[in-house]
Amino acid sequence: MLQYLINASAIWLISLVLFDAFLRRESYHNYNRFYLLFTFLLGALLPLWQWQDNSSPFSGTFQKPIEQVIAAKQTIVSATTQAATSIDWQQWLLVIYLIGVFAALCLLIIDSIRLLAYYRKGKKSIQYGWTIIQTGKEHAPFSFMNTLFVGSIKQYSPKEWNMILAHEKRHTTLLHFADLLLMQVARIIFWFHPLVYLYNNRLLLVHEYQADNASAQKLQVYGTFLVEQALLQSAPSLSHSFNRSPIKNRIVMLTHRSSAASRTRMLVFIPLALVCIICFSKNSFSQRFERNGNTVTYRGNTFELSDAKYDTTSYLDPVTGKWHTTIIETTPAPITMNGKPIAKDVDQKPVFTGSDKDLRDYLLKNMKGELGKLNDGLYTLNISNIFVDENGRIVYFDYDNMKRSKTLNEAEDPVQHVSTSTAAASDPPIQVTLGGQNYALNRNTDPDYYEQISKNNQLEIYNKVCLLMETAPAFEPATIAGRNAISDYFCVSFRNHFQIKNHKVYDVDKNGAYKEM
Repeated sequence: MLQYLINASAIWLISLVLFDAFLRRESYHNYNRFYLLFTFLLGALLPLWQWQDNSSPFSGTFQKPIEQVIAAKQTIVSATTQAATSIDWQQWLLVIYLIGVFAALCLLIIDSIRLLAYYRKGKKSIQYGWTIIQTGKEHAPFSFMNTLFVGSIKQYSPKEWNMILAHEKRHTTLLHFADLLLMQVARIIFWFHPLVYLYNNRLLLVHEYQADNASAQKLQVYGTFLVEQALLQSAPSLSHSFNRSPIKNRIVMLTHRSSAASRTRMLVFIPLALVCIICFSKNSFSQRFERNGNTVTYRGNTFELSDAKYDTTSYLDPVTGKWHTTIIETTPAPITMNGKPIAKDVDQKPVFTGSDKDLRDYLLKNMKGELGKLNDGLYTLNISNIFVDENGRIVYFDYDNMKRSKTLNEAEDPVQHVSTSTAAASDPPIQVTLGGQNYALNRNTDPDYYEQISKNNQLEIYNKVCLLMETAPAFEPATIAGRNAISDYFCVSFRNHFQIKNHKVYDVDKNGAYKEM
């Protein structure tokens, strides 16, 4: 959320600075309206959009040869789910934000009630397709869609009345009400953001410039009329009013005509859009891993990695039935984030809170389209070094690869149960105990036991994993002495096979049978 606000604010700020510098004093009002609306929506929506460059992988770990074995996990972490008992600063910010939304909504409701009261109590008549409401109050003329509110028709001369009708008709013809509604919604959602109010004020002024051009037949008479209306009470925020925008600016703009040479200023929109798309969307360049020695920069965070470690592990050759020992490299893991040490010993590890069983289940269910393109077989999705920050968001992970067993019959569950009675006494497997049963965890480290998957498939899967990891449901963060901390998330099910059959994804259920996801 913080990154979204930073990107949106940057787009809005740059756009407003360019507007004030090049376009604000020009009389190309239609273009200026388009510019303000487009750049506002650009700032609100572009940071949510993700595009990726599929020409090359971005993760440093993904650039390793596909034949390299999965990083060995030496322990199985058993994490217990505990409910958080304290309200952290993020929850307080959410409470404050919701209070602000409620207050902004209340202000809009109050204005709507005020508008409704004018309508119900006023004297109604129909003129030239308008519903005229004479309120009997001292206020400037204002309109709401096809309804025009005035204190009294008699207080205006025929010329002034025609100017009012022409002015308000222009608002209706150009659908200015849609702009008003958009900005009202924005002021509720972004009630705390000053740039939203600047956008609203500049857009309203452009609306008045457009309407003034339609009604100002005699500039001196119209200018005098504007000054007179500026002294009256303003209108509700949901309507257009004669005296809402700066009168001086409007009078000056009535006599100003931009030169043909100034049209080139409109071209500022092109580089602005390109810069915003490249710099402020969730694009591949902003997401990529940049590694320099043991330092990795990813999504605005800087991580210091541990040194690589080497160990030996054993695996069973499915053809000969013999156990072999090989040397494996343990993938370097982050030890600091932005200079802050990452906790090794925590009271509670991060806990997945989504509706799925765990993170792996969430990934597989949301990757059916990509996984369905693979050939039939048993596969493992190998992701390691998953780190969750204090806010419960994934900030780092290593995508090792996707691997496929050579044949369906050569592999059962990747966490392969091995009976101690059938294991050779002279060459026992490396085992751990989980849930009272013995498991050999090293079978999927055999480099000869798996076939390679095409680079295109790996890239497509990798890109989808990156997107899903970024948008994953928030975790319950790790805690130390009741305070949130950065820590790794370990999901033992990443060692499990899933099955692709007839372009559908199947995973092992609690009874050990493959079931379609």
